[in-house]
Amino acid sequence: MMRITEPISYTVIFPFINQMMEEVAHIPKAKVGYYAGLVESAFALVQFLFVYQWGALSDRVGRRVVALTGLGGVLISVLGFGLSKNLGMMIVTRCIAGAMNGNVAVVKSMLAEITDETNQARAFALLPAAYAVGSTIGPLLGGYLSHPVERYPVFERMGFVTVFLSDYPFFLPCFVGSLCNLSAIIFGYFYLQETLTRKPKSKNSEPSSPSPSPPSCESPVSETTPPPKPSLFTPQITRVLTTWFFLAVLNSSYQALIPLFCYSPYSSGGVNFSPSQIGLLLSINGVTALISQTLIFPELEVRLGPARTYQLVITFLPIVFTCLPLAHWVYPLGSKMVWVVLGSMVAAKTISNMGAVCNNLLINNSAPSRESLGSLNGINQSTSSLARSFGPAGATTLFALSNEHHLLGGQLVHIVLVGIALVTWSLTMRLKNVQPAWRKPPSSPSRRDLGSGTASTSVATSP
Repeated sequence: MMRITEPISYTVIFPFINQMMEEVAHIPKAKVGYYAGLVESAFALVQFLFVYQWGALSDRVGRRVVALTGLGGVLISVLGFGLSKNLGMMIVTRCIAGAMNGNVAVVKSMLAEITDETNQARAFALLPAAYAVGSTIGPLLGGYLSHPVERYPVFERMGFVTVFLSDYPFFLPCFVGSLCNLSAIIFGYFYLQETLTRKPKSKNSEPSSPSPSPPSCESPVSETTPPPKPSLFTPQITRVLTTWFFLAVLNSSYQALIPLFCYSPYSSGGVNFSPSQIGLLLSINGVTALISQTLIFPELEVRLGPARTYQLVITFLPIVFTCLPLAHWVYPLGSKMVWVVLGSMVAAKTISNMGAVCNNLLINNSAPSRESLGSLNGINQSTSSLARSFGPAGATTLFALSNEHHLLGGQLVHIVLVGIALVTWSLTMRLKNVQPAWRKPPSSPSRRDLGSGTASTSVATSP
């Protein structure tokens, strides 16, 4: 549930961020591109500084408390963003969100601890599927609830509420997004269980003792200490992190560039969409991602493994960034043609999004120990945050420069992104499938016996 509500708070601003730049920060429309990615780059830069600490902290104090704390911080930040009256406050509130948004690494660690090789692909596919649900709801809220007084008659005669929403036209979608986060906090407080298990004090301890000490006598997580960072950087992990860095640059550039491209007028290289149209497009992206992650990816990963699946799906990334100039080119032919091209872009992006799940599986399978999962996922998320700290600002600034100075016919930004996509694909070719060395041999007949290479009947015959 928390993996659904966090992306709601993250994506709710995308449909109206460019309009908010104009109306609240008073930035000229022609200059919006220079500032549009700054807000998200600030978010990612601060997240880069804090996310590893959250992952490492979860290795020591447990996953549950860190996850709930992060949700609370995101709730406060999204409310503050809706109340922003200038560019500085917008950046500060997104920085708060970045500082508190360490739950991605924590949730990945929790999933790794409650799954094995027989079900991890399907379980990890739920992460982007949950993100897809959140990124479907968030843009719809942002696109259809901003400026509610002007849009919906019901808000015209509500006294103080009418005045407040007129002064803060972007608060309502942020408020609804924060309520989603609050529901996740309440649900997690009562139902989320700790997954980090206790590490034995000594190898000489008797595991078969008939009288184990009561669990209440000592903390279940206090004995767990993350390994030193140098032990984490094996050649396989380094290759996975490098590939993930470039993929994160592209994903964050896409997230920032699509709203700007769609919002910009045709004369400035865009397709002149309204915030509600932008929200609808982003929501369609979320729906298709949900379908692919839940129905297509698990079967594909079983057949090919995470490394080969990674190599396959990333081949669609260059197509994604080729569709943007094509959509601009067909704009004079009518909106239907624009939607056809953008729909093709969404389909290609949906397929390439499976690469994120492949990365998650490869990272967790490559971990040297169970106790390193939180730290390693924190490093993985830090790598993503570092890439996203300059991806959005770089892409939107390059978009503005390309069109203002007509660089390569205004297509420089798209050519650069296609080039990075090709580099990313080439990097995936160095990856290989690995078996997780940190998983203990299963005692349950429902799990695969890694030591003998055989499987139980129930696993072998399961669909």
